[in-house]
Amino acid sequence: MTRYRFILCSLIIVPLALGFGLPAGRVSTENPFPMSSGTYWIYRGTVRWTHEGSDQISDAPITWRTEIRRVIQHGDVHGIVVGGFPFDSAWSDEQPKISDSLLLESKGKFYLIGDERFEQAVHRLEQSSDSLDGILKDNDLVLEWPLRKGQKYCDADGMARPDGHYCWVVTSSRKASLSGVAGVESAERDEFVLEYWTNPDNIRFTFVPEVGITKYEYHHHGTVADTELQLVEFHQSVDNHK
Repeated sequence: MTRYRFILCSLIIVPLALGFGLPAGRVSTENPFPMSSGTYWIYRGTVRWTHEGSDQISDAPITWRTEIRRVIQHGDVHGIVVGGFPFDSAWSDEQPKISDSLLLESKGKFYLIGDERFEQAVHRLEQSSDSLDGILKDNDLVLEWPLRKGQKYCDADGMARPDGHYCWVVTSSRKASLSGVAGVESAERDEFVLEYWTNPDNIRFTFVPEVGITKYEYHHHGTVADTELQLVEFHQSVDNHK
């Protein structure tokens, strides 16, 4: 089960793919995620899991690839089909499985759709006559731009909770250099840390505008299921068509 799937089950589981064409150090106020077909990210990290039907716990290093497979424009809604969104690495073992998700952007809000809703959402986006009513749901939100420390966003039920659970919260922001990431110019950039806590689990990811998700963590609080990923390569496509 992917991380994002798990948030959806908890709410009824996590993102980041993501304005191209700006020089390093400049932040697009319109679209902070690269959104060009062919762009990809390489992560390295570790997974820990409990073997099915036993108490045995194992861990293994993994390499994870995230790629923008397709760009779809529908009015003022920008869509990208993403293979291997980092959230999918949750609940992995030494042979992680890659799936496709749809990331939608409208008016600075980013919505991640996967699982059984993915194909229908892509089909609707392809139909120019579709009004897209109901496709942008608050419980699919993964990013709301611009970001600021202390920011909170989610559906109405989550916003009403006093404990901050079942909502994305921007827990910190700072200037940082991505000097260890191949394909990224070493320059000081804005970096934001976002967290999502539920009773059974939590997600934490680091987001850098124009680069995307640079770190991702998933931790389950019961049966062991932990994932930690660190961006090591970023390859921006020369295709700037949106």
